[in-house]
Amino acid sequence: MTAPGGMRRRQLLTAGLAGLALVDAAPTAALAQACAATDSLRRLAAQKGLVYGTTIAAWQILHDPPFIRLVEQQAGLVVPENDMKWQDINRGRPGDDDYSRADAVAGFAVESGMALRGHNLLWYFRTPPWFFTLPDRKAKEGAVIAHITALAGRYRGIVHSWDVVNEPIEPRDGRPDGLRKAVFLEALGPGYLDLAYRLAHETDPAAKLVVNEYNVELDAPEHETRRVVLLELLQRMRQSGTPVDAVGIQAHLHAVGGPPFAADRFRRFLADIAALGLTIEITELDVSDEEAPADIARRDRLVADTYRRFLDVALDEPAVKVVVTWGLSDRHSWIVRHETDRSRWRKDGLPSRPLPFDAELRPKPAFAAIAEAFAHAPARTPG
Repeated sequence: MTAPGGMRRRQLLTAGLAGLALVDAAPTAALAQACAATDSLRRLAAQKGLVYGTTIAAWQILHDPPFIRLVEQQAGLVVPENDMKWQDINRGRPGDDDYSRADAVAGFAVESGMALRGHNLLWYFRTPPWFFTLPDRKAKEGAVIAHITALAGRYRGIVHSWDVVNEPIEPRDGRPDGLRKAVFLEALGPGYLDLAYRLAHETDPAAKLVVNEYNVELDAPEHETRRVVLLELLQRMRQSGTPVDAVGIQAHLHAVGGPPFAADRFRRFLADIAALGLTIEITELDVSDEEAPADIARRDRLVADTYRRFLDVALDEPAVKVVVTWGLSDRHSWIVRHETDRSRWRKDGLPSRPLPFDAELRPKPAFAAIAEAFAHAPARTPG
């Protein structure tokens, strides 16, 4: 399924939402009760000039009506968790791409009046296997250009912001510039970043272009090094004229264990980003509970407290414009699915509870903590 250039909104709705008749428009009794008992994170965020969003997947749109109703109630923005990643779109050969799942997510956003984040154009971890077998630099550069042009062009005018390059730094790799020694750097050299951002801007000038990174929140030497390296990269990009608009901070946090949250250092880090003229998006916020007690009430309080402490600091910075939790309900979490990163899995076999709503779509203390953080956040100019 291909499309030259950008898809118009009506085309997108036709292509991506053909199966949405499977979704029951009426919420279940349990969801109706939950909705009646809560305010909307979407509304609370908007009152302060923020956008609140969450992840979604095409199969959820088609097969989980109660969850979709909760997303529509709570979120002002959606991001495809996996459906726009290169390896997930590509079916095994150069140019053999299937956009149907990405179209469904984009069409749902348009139909529901939500903003859409694009995630992502390039990520070393989800690159199609055939890319590694291309014969030379010219062929690999051509493949990158074709992919960015096709994907960003397909959703031109619809996407609020793109994670153009996901996780470009890795100080432990030992390069003076701190860049990650991975597929795109090895194939094209450090100039691949400028190539990707300029091409994304040319393809969709209205979309905000984001550098998305992780492990910059805690009071630990590794996190401090990553903060320094990321700021240096952003400074170089700004000085060279690379069209970058925002920084995405993933913020996959832990309720218990590990280094403490570096509140003061993180506050200064956000201010340093803002001083470069960039906005900030909290892009993948969740709180894993792998070392928290088994007791649900205690565990939920620890998770909620982690959300509250992080957001109280992050939202003090006016350049923070977007907050996205990496999921809305525990029934759809990469941690609960045991997708990657075994260190976040509970050893006692109990289901994790990392998100604002539980697996039955009932609001948890984490929901109240996020709502309180939004309610107390300083107002800002929407971005």
